[in-house]
Amino acid sequence: MTKIITHANLWWWGKSYTFISDDGMATIEIAISDERPDLGELRSLMVHESARQKGIGTTMLRFAEHKANELKLEQLCLNARKGTFLIDWYRRHGYEIYDENCEYSNGQTVGMYKNLEPPTEEEKA
Repeated sequence: MTKIITHANLWWWGKSYTFISDDGMATIEIAISDERPDLGELRSLMVHESARQKGIGTTMLRFAEHKANELKLEQLCLNARKGTFLIDWYRRHGYEIYDENCEYSNGQTVGMYKNLEPPTEEEKA
């Protein structure tokens, strides 16, 4: 992976940004509802099985968080499936659980969030 491609979408409920690695091995999406323009929902962080354990997921997550800062989002949230490595992985990246038993997923996921820090002057430049 050498570059990340960005695709912006407008929907009836808001907008989303899809980020895809140029080799097609990874993707992540941020969805932003018109009702909560300060909150982004991370969706569909996927890394092809052959590309895992190489830091690509971390790179994609950091890229999405950087873009979320550029979009002036204050918080990101996501759902992580119980019984997988994802909950601990997101915790290592600063996400905290706010809902142990997401009702709409029949209790199969937990809700997690991360408050974003405003970009530093160096990051703005």
